[in-house]
Amino acid sequence: MGGGIAEAPGHHPSAPVMRNREMTASPAETLVMTSRSPAQPIVGNEPMAMAKPPAARDRSLDIIRVSALVFMVAGHWGRAMPDAYHLVNILQFVFELAPVLFFFAYGMTLDRFLQKPLGRRIEDHLKLFILAAIHSLYQQGNPFSSDFFMFLFAARLLFDVAVRVGAANRVLIGLFLLALCGVWFALPLPFIYGLFVPSFPGWFPVFPWVLFVLAGRIFAHHRHSRLTAVVALLGLSVALFDILALGHAVSKWPLSPDYALLFGSGTAVAILVLDRIRWPSFLPWRTVELLSVNLLLATALHYIAVIAVTAAHGALNPVLSGSVPAQYQPAVFTLEYVLMAGIALLILIVLIHAVLAAGVWLDGRGILGVADTLLPAIATIGIVLYAAMLHVNMSMRDVGLPLLCTVAFLMAYKRA
Repeated sequence: MGGGIAEAPGHHPSAPVMRNREMTASPAETLVMTSRSPAQPIVGNEPMAMAKPPAARDRSLDIIRVSALVFMVAGHWGRAMPDAYHLVNILQFVFELAPVLFFFAYGMTLDRFLQKPLGRRIEDHLKLFILAAIHSLYQQGNPFSSDFFMFLFAARLLFDVAVRVGAANRVLIGLFLLALCGVWFALPLPFIYGLFVPSFPGWFPVFPWVLFVLAGRIFAHHRHSRLTAVVALLGLSVALFDILALGHAVSKWPLSPDYALLFGSGTAVAILVLDRIRWPSFLPWRTVELLSVNLLLATALHYIAVIAVTAAHGALNPVLSGSVPAQYQPAVFTLEYVLMAGIALLILIVLIHAVLAAGVWLDGRGILGVADTLLPAIATIGIVLYAAMLHVNMSMRDVGLPLLCTVAFLMAYKRA
């Protein structure tokens, strides 16, 4: 959700495995584990090598990634709701935290991508750029705008370059980033955006949003240090003091320092708390893992679920407005907001299962391998045709959704 959204979730080997997954050993396993003098195999009759068991999943990271997805679904569908209801506005503010959670988790899993061979990294960069260009066309009508996927591409490319340079250059990069943060804190809020948005317009200018990715990567490296918890709590406290006592504004667009510090530190604290919870086994972990593993595909498919519930709201809204007394409408529409978000999530889960099942069918006939090989050519033609259609009529933007979902699926198929 490469790192983050574009890659499978990371693991943290140093965390106790039993905390994340309860395991019951069979009698044979117990005998093997407790035997002090195992019998030596006879030469020529060695048993077959057993497959290495899969590593325990990082459940805290899975929860953060899936929470980001749920928030994104609810936040995007909620834009169809009227702004007149106070509780709806509060929920929308919470759900708008989705990019913070996404980018922080993206930074936590970035090392998995950076450890890949050069050829594989170049291929993954190219595919993520293709996906980002289609998504930016869908959202902004401009294939090079810094929208969600394009930001992920730019951030991953920057980190890939940064880790390849020498230590002295990394120090210079760090000092430059600190200087930018100083300017960001000291000067009026929109000023720093004015330096980055004109050259790379979009919702997520690389600076300062890249700070969430950087924070996630640093947190992943020092997750089990006590100092990490102290720093996260300190950042949270400073942000709350600055907002509540000094009255500084909290803004997402443009991103204010207090917003970044509050929710960046809050995400770190949330993960540390999740790490210490013993989760009951009856929770739907398979669904959580399904969404987390297929986060990139889910992000592309969620637009279809949002369109479905938005259309349902359009049909239901006149009925509710005409039949519900005015004093009850805020509560009714708030309830509709939550229920429709849940329905959209269920639609998304069904879509993921259906696409994966179709993928198995296509893969069995060798079609996916051919499609993956031809992906750059198919995507290039698709982007050109899609851009031409949008130039003629922007109302045809939903025509690009099948192309977006297809590219996302092929990227997930290649990883598998």
